[in-house]
Amino acid sequence: MKNGTIPVKLTKGLVTMDKLIAMRVFNEVVKFGSFARAAEHLDMAASVVTRHIAALETELGSQLLLRTTRSLSLTERGEIYLERSRQILEDIEQTEAMVSSANKAHSGPIKLAVTTNFGLHFMPAIMRRYQEIYPDILFDVMVLDEPVDLVARGLDLAITFTGSVLNIDTVTRSLASNKMILCATPDYLRQAPPLNDINDLIHHRCIALSTYTGTNDCWELRDTDGNGYQVPIKPGIICNTAAMTYQCVLADLGIARFTSVLAQHLLNSGHLARVLENYEAPGLELVVAYPSRRYLTTKARSFIDFLISQMGSNQLVSGMFSARL
Repeated sequence: MKNGTIPVKLTKGLVTMDKLIAMRVFNEVVKFGSFARAAEHLDMAASVVTRHIAALETELGSQLLLRTTRSLSLTERGEIYLERSRQILEDIEQTEAMVSSANKAHSGPIKLAVTTNFGLHFMPAIMRRYQEIYPDILFDVMVLDEPVDLVARGLDLAITFTGSVLNIDTVTRSLASNKMILCATPDYLRQAPPLNDINDLIHHRCIALSTYTGTNDCWELRDTDGNGYQVPIKPGIICNTAAMTYQCVLADLGIARFTSVLAQHLLNSGHLARVLENYEAPGLELVVAYPSRRYLTTKARSFIDFLISQMGSNQLVSGMFSARL
């Protein structure tokens, strides 16, 4: 027996892989009209080809080939089996070709930009899960909290906030919407002036985010009735990333606006306290933005669909947002 052949089980019936091999051997024997020529083409010993055909006929309980020393012909049942098995083998080849093509389409880099906090809390798990499906994907991730130009940076997509993509010809799909609440640490509040009304904010150290959120000397807030207020503040620190803002708050440096989902686990653990609970800042909608669908690669389109499906998973949302900042 030559290398690469699989033993044929005669007594207990053919296992699935053996049956597929025997099916191919049968088709090759019919194609070449000879056991010897089929064996040569398949790089098998002639005796192995004979055993495959014998095992197949035993499994089916029917003679498929009429053999003489000079000729080889199909029985009636052999003709039926040839037609059906040929179609099965062609279907398998087409399926393998499709999978191989899909694997090639899902390889190489996906270049994306992502906001700091989404990058820290969501992206590692999302990338891991996607690469479990498509291990040949390379994620090239740019972390930033500022308006982004997809074309200038050569990006496939960006995970950012509504209105922060500079290109006109882009498509956006919503990932999540969050309200913004005011928070500080209990230690800061114990040594800070009283904070009973929004007008008291001017007497506190505030930590402002310089992107997405307007001016740094005034915060827009709304009460529970929907009334809007432009509240003067006196920033002690201005940051250009949300992650830095949050770390400053946790270091007892003042009051900042948090997305409610990211703040929740810190509120529950007592590391943060919400202030002015009857007020909140306008919410931010997180979106995935990408160029026109016409220019979207297969792998980028696949990842965007995967990303949206993962964001719809309660397990992912609760798990990632409960990670430590």
